[in-house]
Amino acid sequence: MAGVVTVDRAGRIVIPRGTRRSQGIARGTKFLLVEGRNGSLHLEPLDAKQIAERLEAELRDVDVAGIARRIEAEANRMAKARYPAVSKGRRS
Repeated sequence: MAGVVTVDRAGRIVIPRGTRRSQGIARGTKFLLVEGRNGSLHLEPLDAKQIAERLEAELRDVDVAGIARRIEAEANRMAKARYPAVSKGRRS
């Protein structure tokens, strides 16, 4: 469905009733607003339960703890290289 909407003085856009009904958008629904290329805007409903389920499914076979350990090790390595006096326990 496509339609023309107008921004009011407060910066609000009203989503047409038919679109709200067909998309199951209720009062208080949160959206992610993404600025696209060439001035386009995209709205995506935020549903915490759906996001959690999707992440769980996507990460089911991923060693997240291992990734976190590697990130921590790399961050420590970078900090030691950049701030050697701090990493040796010396303060200047």
